Amino acid sequence: MPMPFLILAYVVLSGALGYIGRKRAVGFAGVFVLSLLLTPFVMALVLMVAAPRSDT
Repeated sequence: MPMPFLILAYVVLSGALGYIGRKRAVGFAGVFVLSLLLTPFVMALVLMVAAPRSDT
């Protein structure tokens, strides 16, 4: 029974990272999809290094 909970937690964590990454170059959707594909842990590391988008 814990499998659906783990899948839900994975998707929710990916969504949270997407929300955090909404001001990056790839935006919410890009970070969300990449975190689903690469794992949220890897994308969290990428978000710590990536600079926010400049609106110039």
